[in-house]
Amino acid sequence: MLLSRSARLPLTDAMTASPSTCLLVTCHPERGSLCGQIAERAIAALQARNSTVVVNDLYRSDFNPVTSEREFASYSSGGIPEDIRGLVADLQAAQELIFILPVWMFAMPAILKGYFDRVWRPDVAFAFDGRTLRPLLNDIRRMTVIVTHGRSEAETNATGDGSIGFFEDSLPTLLPNLERNERFDFYALDDGDTRAIEQLLTKLMQDIAEQ
Repeated sequence: MLLSRSARLPLTDAMTASPSTCLLVTCHPERGSLCGQIAERAIAALQARNSTVVVNDLYRSDFNPVTSEREFASYSSGGIPEDIRGLVADLQAAQELIFILPVWMFAMPAILKGYFDRVWRPDVAFAFDGRTLRPLLNDIRRMTVIVTHGRSEAETNATGDGSIGFFEDSLPTLLPNLERNERFDFYALDDGDTRAIEQLLTKLMQDIAEQ
């Protein structure tokens, strides 16, 4: 089953005037996983609408999700570790975000949480003067979150999914100009209904193809 939760405001001239730069972040260790298949199709759909696509595949790039003591201390100095400078540049250049992830142990994978901890850091995603938090990612206007689940929707609702609040409530506080925020959940993948999955993938790609 595919569940779509969306929040849309009227499209502005800024969204429709020119193709966007889309940052696609994905995190699954298996190349042939549904997350991997979705990423491949999403890239094709984005390119078909003439968007620039930047892919951060956290597993393929051997991303280190652990914040070191030295790195934590650098938050106050503004220094960005060399191994994440490219990821930071990709984030700062984006006008659109797509996150593709599985839910494991009732939440996003640790590698993705580490991405947010390290890349969405002070003086990149926000500024904080000790009293007030000021968002800095002002160019991002659209976010799409695509989540895969082995469990059914009923089982997931019963056990909880921590990624919902993060992407629907918490992360948007750092995106002050976000105009379109959508989430798509693929449930009951353990049942292996490939025909249903294919139908849902088609619907999802139609949504992504919208400028």
